[in-house]
Amino acid sequence: MDVDPLRQEDVLHEAQLLSARLDALSSTVGLLFELRTAMNLMEGNTAVLAARGVREFTWSADEQYIDKTAWNIVGSEPQYLDGIFVLKMAFLPVARMRLVATSAAFYVGDVVGLAEQLPDYVEDDEATIAGNLPNWQSVFEPIWATRIDDSLV
Repeated sequence: MDVDPLRQEDVLHEAQLLSARLDALSSTVGLLFELRTAMNLMEGNTAVLAARGVREFTWSADEQYIDKTAWNIVGSEPQYLDGIFVLKMAFLPVARMRLVATSAAFYVGDVVGLAEQLPDYVEDDEATIAGNLPNWQSVFEPIWATRIDDSLV
């Protein structure tokens, strides 16, 4: 692993955010990423960020006029200070996300069976799109992981 998206800026450049899940009961957030378009992550086609001890999770986006949008990351800024992890991301089309938590882990791997080319969110039908994107139920083969919390400082 030459890059670390939990410690280095813009490692997630050109990856796509596919899904975000918040479990308020356990104060956890999961983010699912498409890596086939990523500029700095050459291994794996999928990534998952799992944050615990979530204190803040915000998303704001301009209005979209199509059903599905490729949220391409154009900036990612992780920070870890005094036991708090903060990740800010900027997207095209215009959107912003901010995550504040006490710990985070980032897993990179492969979802077997995905084509090299991403689906076309406008032209392809729902079955074609769903069949060529990772999702929360996909079988995931881990390649590497990184984490950040008090035990690693």
